Amino acid sequence: MRSRRSSSQQGAALVTVLMIVAAMSAIGVALTQSVTSATQRARALDGQSQLRFYAVSAEEAVKSRLGEMLSQVEGRLTADMPGLNEAQTLPVDGGLVSFIVRDASNCFDLNAMVRNDDGLGLGADPDEVEAYVRLLQAIEFDRSEATALAASLVDWMDDNQSPGQGGAEDSYYLGLRPSYRTSSQTLEAVDELRAIRDYEAETLVKLRDLVCTRPHGAVVSNSVLNINTLTEAQAPLLIDVLSGAIEVEDAVQLIASRPLGGWPDLDEFLAEPVITAISPELIKRDRIDTVSRYMEVSAELTYRTQMMRIQLLFEVRSGRPITTLRRERVG
Repeated sequence: MRSRRSSSQQGAALVTVLMIVAAMSAIGVALTQSVTSATQRARALDGQSQLRFYAVSAEEAVKSRLGEMLSQVEGRLTADMPGLNEAQTLPVDGGLVSFIVRDASNCFDLNAMVRNDDGLGLGADPDEVEAYVRLLQAIEFDRSEATALAASLVDWMDDNQSPGQGGAEDSYYLGLRPSYRTSSQTLEAVDELRAIRDYEAETLVKLRDLVCTRPHGAVVSNSVLNINTLTEAQAPLLIDVLSGAIEVEDAVQLIASRPLGGWPDLDEFLAEPVITAISPELIKRDRIDTVSRYMEVSAELTYRTQMMRIQLLFEVRSGRPITTLRRERVG
């Protein structure tokens, strides 16, 4: 009896010990996972903090390199010049900054379609609205469609609740599911067009290479195009500059036949046969140049296993320091 009871007690003790060991093992594994996870988070946070420091440094370094590049050509950019649209790198401790510089002058600034009306808030700028309508017509929208698209965009940005011809104010958007309101301010990014009436995916694809958004007040008027960096996809931008007196196909051919190294000055550009056939009063000479005013930089920063993408918009003006108009993290 004693032997049987003793064996039973020993067995119970063994089971208890095994249960304690199992519990301690589980606790140990949990603690190890917690410590490992905390360590990984700490490393990730440290990496992100370091990337933010590198982003600030990269912005200043890119400004310096951009200033050197522009000073050598007096701001006169050409599509084939070294350093433009090419991947460049800046080594940093534990990582790398790679970036591409693009001319951001050649686009229609959507924010220029509204202006402050003597303290009454944002209202339509008729000249810029008409320029936008012409651009839309150049990419195969009929006049009524173009007018409606322009009105919807102005209604989204202006401060009143009176819809334009074919436009839409809060009363339209509040009827959607989910419902929302107009922003009553200028656009932060072109992607914001997705929220605006009639700006479907197909429309956005057509506009992709032609429009942009700049901080309101960054320009006195809309963009001055650089004739030497215009791409064939941007040919419709010339339609308003030439008051509609040229077809898109002719504008494409004009850009395709641009001399190597670009036109040396505006007079050479205006001497092209397709341009001389246009009445001089129809040519908006103040909207074209061989100098670029806006530059965009897309940069990718890596540090250890961390990565960050940023996009910078610079304003370049002769005799003044390069100014950062926008900086944003992408993705």
